[in-house]
Amino acid sequence: MSRQTAACALALTALSTLCAPAHAGTWQICRLELRIVEVVKKPYPQLEARVAKASPASATVECPPQGSTIRFIPETPDYQSTLPRRQWPAKGQSMRVDYRYLDGICKGDGNQHPCRIKHYPLAGH
Repeated sequence: MSRQTAACALALTALSTLCAPAHAGTWQICRLELRIVEVVKKPYPQLEARVAKASPASATVECPPQGSTIRFIPETPDYQSTLPRRQWPAKGQSMRVDYRYLDGICKGDGNQHPCRIKHYPLAGH
């Protein structure tokens, strides 16, 4: 084995032991039945809704309590983009959302802190 090959192998071994494998978290899902209370315009457009019913996908999922009020921006069923505002339900209408969240560590300002990534996709029809 040449010196260059040996040095490369040693460097790869050291690097692999220093780097812990990254694991993707599991999305927690809660089916929500909502009644729109208000279409909020400020500070930015979003919906305010009262939770009529919450059904967790598993026992460990934290759903918003029935009767509570949440604010959110509705997303497409594949939760890849926000729903165009012309398709948002109006005040008084009901909608179903598959609320999804993922708990993790965020580094937005250079400091690590616990955070929850939330998505509010419309439930499949």
